[in-house]
Amino acid sequence: MIFRSLLSTALAAIVLSACGGSSSGGDAPAPVEARLCPQAIGYDTVFTGGAGSGELVQVQLDTKAMTYQITYLASPVPVTKGTVLPTRASAPNNVVSGTLTQETLLPTTKLNQCAFRLDKASLDPARPARVFLGEGVLGGTIPGAQIAFAGVGGVGVVPDTTFPYYPFIAFSQTSTNLSEIAGTYSMLGYHKAPSQNFVPVAVDAAFTINADGSFTECDNSGLYAGQCRQSGTNFVTRADSATFETHHFTGQIAATQAVQGPQARGILIVGKLRSQLVPILIRVGAADPSIVSPPGSPPKTPLADDESGIAMLAPQSAVAANSLNGEYVGVDSNFAYRTTALINSQATMLDPFNASQAALATALDLDYRQTLAGLIATKKRTASAATSPGKMIFSGGMIGYLDTTDPGAPYFAVSAFVQ
Repeated sequence: MIFRSLLSTALAAIVLSACGGSSSGGDAPAPVEARLCPQAIGYDTVFTGGAGSGELVQVQLDTKAMTYQITYLASPVPVTKGTVLPTRASAPNNVVSGTLTQETLLPTTKLNQCAFRLDKASLDPARPARVFLGEGVLGGTIPGAQIAFAGVGGVGVVPDTTFPYYPFIAFSQTSTNLSEIAGTYSMLGYHKAPSQNFVPVAVDAAFTINADGSFTECDNSGLYAGQCRQSGTNFVTRADSATFETHHFTGQIAATQAVQGPQARGILIVGKLRSQLVPILIRVGAADPSIVSPPGSPPKTPLADDESGIAMLAPQSAVAANSLNGEYVGVDSNFAYRTTALINSQATMLDPFNASQAALATALDLDYRQTLAGLIATKKRTASAATSPGKMIFSGGMIGYLDTTDPGAPYFAVSAFVQ
């Protein structure tokens, strides 16, 4: 198995190599390996998902014409530096397109067949935007943005920051049946608040969804740690996609300025993969610097409830150690591409494009005793492992991983099963 070679080489910090089957000698033809993704897809396959920027996106690829199209359905990201509105979800800025280039830098042909560069999508030419195609799932990065805002009266200042791209995960099939989705999940994720110097905050909670769209969030950290509450209005189906939305969705930290309470939205995308549900919950931050109000009304107060980000949910059901073995690929909260090789109680995370660099690899030990079913405790395999708390959740061939070793700089990654 390729992932076993990946894990062993990562642990040894040497060049990544694929092992496959051994030679049988003679002139016997080499076996044809099964592809890891469809031979070809077109724009009729629409992947709907969420981004680390707090954006709801639909992504389409044409792997024959080698083109792509991205549609922003909801976004807190301004179109232009120095402004807050309009965002990338506003026409005509809501649709972007470009060309694809087949990836060649992954260690095997099978992996390269399913990876593509989004040409000119990254704001840093040295860091290409890439997508990884699987059976029913598409992940990687979408175009980034340069963001800055001077604030209003010293409130809501956003420092000039460039994001070369944003991580995302999307699905070709999603569920809109709340009765099917209803259940109790563990939720792990990561948000940033631009108007608070892009402070990163962890999302760590239990999340119960009911068939009528009501829900309960029980936070383990953040502003509401130790509390259970419905953190927004009932989920309702969005008209533009097979997703759900809640309004007045609370964040993990206090808003910079929100006189009338939280004004952000929560958008729930429930992917269907490998006969399982994979809920993704994004927070779409809200901001409006305007003080103009209707005649005769008092001036508006500028709004800055811009904490935005992404979280993954997984059912609270027991997970067997040997049921998760494989190789997973994704992008982390540091905007780095990561491959996770997992065998039983050990996992190694590395950069698939620089697999020989030991400094870029992270070895983890996984504890499957599960005080809370489905929530796997992790520790880094280092001398300071006792002080490196982490958690993993799994569903549908997806991994959500949160490391809070440094509470001021939480680390989060979502990865999808490759092989």
